Formats: sequence, structure tokens, C-alpha cells
Amino acid sequence: MASLGLKAENPRTRRAALIALDQMDQKGLKPETVAPLLTSDDQGIREAASWIAGRHPEWGDALADSLRKRLTAPDLTDAARPELERQLARFAGNASIQTLLTDRLRDDQGTREERLSVLKAMAQSGLKQAPSDWSDGLIGLLTGDDQALRRQAVTTARALPTSKEKAADVGKALLTVAHDGQAPAQERLDALAAMPGGPGALDADLFTFLHDQLDPDQAVAARTAAADVLARSKLTDEQLGTLADVLKEAGPLEATRLLGAFEQSTNEAVGLKFIDALKQSPALLGLRVELIKPRLAKYPEIVQTRAEPLYAMLNVDAEKQKSKLETLVASLSSGDVRRGQAVFNSTKAACVTCHAIGYLGGKVGPDLTKIGNVRNERDLLEAIVFPSASFVRSFEPVTIATKDGQIINGLVRVETPDEVILTTGVNEEVRIARTEIEEMRPGTVSVMPAGLDQQLTTRELADLVTFLKACK
Repeated sequence: MASLGLKAENPRTRRAALIALDQMDQKGLKPETVAPLLTSDDQGIREAASWIAGRHPEWGDALADSLRKRLTAPDLTDAARPELERQLARFAGNASIQTLLTDRLRDDQGTREERLSVLKAMAQSGLKQAPSDWSDGLIGLLTGDDQALRRQAVTTARALPTSKEKAADVGKALLTVAHDGQAPAQERLDALAAMPGGPGALDADLFTFLHDQLDPDQAVAARTAAADVLARSKLTDEQLGTLADVLKEAGPLEATRLLGAFEQSTNEAVGLKFIDALKQSPALLGLRVELIKPRLAKYPEIVQTRAEPLYAMLNVDAEKQKSKLETLVASLSSGDVRRGQAVFNSTKAACVTCHAIGYLGGKVGPDLTKIGNVRNERDLLEAIVFPSASFVRSFEPVTIATKDGQIINGLVRVETPDEVILTTGVNEEVRIARTEIEEMRPGTVSVMPAGLDQQLTTRELADLVTFLKACK
């Protein structure tokens, strides 16, 4: 019998018996049997027990006491914490586990490490809405003095949708963090990005802070986060005019995101300044008409008319693209692998923020560890210069039009009968309820911004392609 296998000396036999019992129709496996195995000395058994437990959310009540003891155990190692956090997150929909997390978060006698684990479990829970008690706990930490807990509370608030009833209180607490000039810039940016429904109107101090984060010398994560926050804020016409000046120097990563900020205005002067700024922008050739046109839909007719020459500049035909590509291909022979690696990791190109090579890098775009085995130099160059020309399978963008008029472009990360979660950029996700979707269609614009050939020199492009070709 499979149950006898759990007593075998061989760990592999015990692991196989555990999985077999879980698959039996007679429900021969009980949560009381699995709970002790979650802390087994054998990694294979621990992983199997954790996987099985995750498939049985109805076990939450039975496992709550065991999980509480592990969470509060003074000998819980740093290596074991991430696994425990994932297990707590899997059962976060269970009322008993929610109460456990609430109690441990509010307990001032608990250790900082314990409360950080609770916050991380909450962030990973994937709940559609934070329980009311969780929001109260977050508010307490956001307005508290412990900087480490406050930073993680910001991260958790950003990952966990807030209920309408708690939105104002959570937003007020996050705004306190955003105004703290002593806090790290990224923490302040994350706090603004986490505000339910967006930051709303920005006072002079916050607008200046966000404006400063758009400086080309800032890290990529800071620039893109600031651009996203500004696009979701309610800006005055004066602030939009200042933002138009930023577009004259903004790179492709920021420029694409900043477009959304101008959608909220109908002021003729703002619209004309926006168009003039785009014409001077180094990122212009990386933009698409279908990204700009909806942003100008509410402006007066004179703005629409002034935009026509801009659209004509962007409607580059395939032959012109091919000609440009062939000209650039001719320069590739002078590339250097080491210089190319530096370009890949630089804030100027920002490739590493979205793409991984080996165990380093982002997860937004395709893994490039062995890209040199499947793409030649011309293909690599085309993907860099014209990212919307073709899409890698499983990384095709989609465009969602919502009932309130928003147009959102991104990669589908999660799709359920109730909602769609889109990855829209570095550390950026948007949750969209199915009931709010007007239309969902294949996208034509890559999440990867075009225009890198305008940001990089010809030599830097050659170095980058040479480096990628060497990744095998």
C-alpha cells in the first residue's frame, strides 16, 4: 500500500508514496500527514509536500496551527523563510490563514523578520482584494518608524489591490511615505505607484520630485516608474507643459509611458506643445501612430491638423526600414563582445532590466542566455531597432480597451475568468477586471520600446549585437 511507503527509509520512496496517496480517489492523504513533511530534512519531500499542500486550499484550517508554529519559531532559518512565505501565500484565501497573518502582522512583540515574512506572503497571495484587517495592518506600518517594515509594506500595498472602503486610508498613508524627503527615492516612487486609483493631483513638491527622476542620469527603474506615475496622475496644464519639455530629451522607455499623461487634457496650447516636443524627441522614430493618435482625440481640431505631418513622419514603409537595417548591418563587423556586455548592462540601453542572461536580469522579455544559437546578426539587429516588426512566441502583446476609455498595451501574465493581468513594463503590472473590458485584441506595438538606435551610437549597436551573438 502507498501509505506504507511513507515509512520507508529511502526518501525517494517516501516522496513517491506521498504523491501517489494524493492522487488516489479515496482521498487517502490527510493534511495532518502532510504538515510535518513541510519541514522534512529531505528537499525532495519538502517540495512534494509543499506542492501537494498548495493543491488543497481546503486544508488551510488544518494547517494553520502548524504554519503559525513555523512562522514564530526562533530557529527558523533565512534559507527556510522564502518557502514558508510561499506556503502561507498559497493558503491566503483561507479565513484561518488570513487571521494568522493579521495577528502576526499586528503583534508588536513579534520579530521584524517574522513580520517581514508576513508582508511578503501577503504580497505573493494573488488575492483580488486585500482583507480589511490586512489594510489596517499596512496602514500602521506605513505610518510607523521601522524603515525596513515600511519599505516592505509599500511593496505589499503595490502588489495587493485595496478595497474601495480602505482605498482612501491606504492612499493617505502611502502619500505620507511619498512626501518623506528622507526616504529612498525608489520607496517614494513605489508608494506613489501603489496608491489606489492613482496619485490624483500632484502638489509642487511631488511633481518636482517625479520630474527630477526623469533625468537621463537616473537609473532605468526610477525613470520608468516616475513616467508611469506621472501618466496616472491628474496634472495641471502648466505641469503638462513642463512635461512636454521633458519629452524633447526623453529616451524610448520613458517617452512611451509619458504619452498617457497628455490624454487627460483638452487645452490647445498643451496639445500644440506636445506635438512640437514629439517632433524634437530622440525617441520619435520609436513611437507608433496608434500610440499617439488616441492621446490627441479630445484636443481641438487645430491640434489634430497639426499632428498630421507628425503621423506622416512615423508611417515609415517596409522598404525604408529594410534600407536602414542593411546600412546598420554593414557596421556589425567592428563589434566587441566585452564592450557589448557593458552596453547590455548599462542604464543607457537598459536591456538587463527586461531580459535575463543566465541567472541575472529581468523577466519581462525573452531569456537571451542562448539567443546566439537561434538568431543571426541581422535578426538580432532588427529586434533591437524595430521590436514591433515581429514578436517572439509567448511574448505577443495584447491591447485592451476598457469601458472607461483607457487603452492598455502589454503582455498577458495571468488570465482568469474574472480578470486579466498585463505586464506593461519593468516591475509594472495592471489588473483589469473582465467586467471592465470593452475589447481585447492582439497588439501591434511591442512592450520593448523602439528607438534604441537613436539612443546608442553605431559602435554601441555593433558591440551589443556582437555580445548577443556570442550568447550560446
